[in-house]
Amino acid sequence: MSDLAEKIEVIELMAKHEEAIAGLYAVFSVKFPECKIWSYLYGEELKHSEWLKSILNNVYEGSVKFTDYHLTLKGLKVAIRNLESNAQKAEEDKYDLEESLNIAYTLENSLIEDHYLDYFSSDLEGITKVLNDLKTDTESHREHC
Repeated sequence: MSDLAEKIEVIELMAKHEEAIAGLYAVFSVKFPECKIWSYLYGEELKHSEWLKSILNNVYEGSVKFTDYHLTLKGLKVAIRNLESNAQKAEEDKYDLEESLNIAYTLENSLIEDHYLDYFSSDLEGITKVLNDLKTDTESHREHC
């Protein structure tokens, strides 16, 4: 990936993806208040979005390195639309609790959640910490679902 604008858009879309997951979890939280995991996951996904946004300046400076990856801008946009569609279906009571938990588990195991941190790296300690924390949190979410 060579175009700076595309690199910026990838991270922005990754942040939006995290926000879309948070939106879905927010709906599940309302639909299934007896299941306390939703509010926790909601907050975590919003935190991840903020973390991703926090490294944008480092992309401009060139201190975030991008590797070859298989996620495309189109793929990220489709994933976000799918999340928004799932949130709409959840609002319409089309999922029971078991289905909602399965959706969350699938999301936390998805290629985007599981491997997107492999697409960039940095020699800066602060950026490395953010990337490692994102990976640790995602693994923890998997265990909760």
